[in-house]
Amino acid sequence: MAEDTQDEPVLEQNTASEQERLDGLVAQMRADVQGEDAATVEQALRHRLTDIGMTLDESEIAQLVADLTAP
Repeated sequence: MAEDTQDEPVLEQNTASEQERLDGLVAQMRADVQGEDAATVEQALRHRLTDIGMTLDESEIAQLVADLTAP
């Protein structure tokens, strides 16, 4: 009986678009930085963007920080 094998990491089987990756990051950050001030959120956002190898311009970062810190 032949068995299916996993020959690559699970995360590499389904490639996400840049927008899907960003949406996922923002959703995760909403939970992680809820109630934090803008400086803390910005620092965390920049760190996570670096971790996933994504680059955004300053206006996009500012908009995301504003969205993540909005009540």
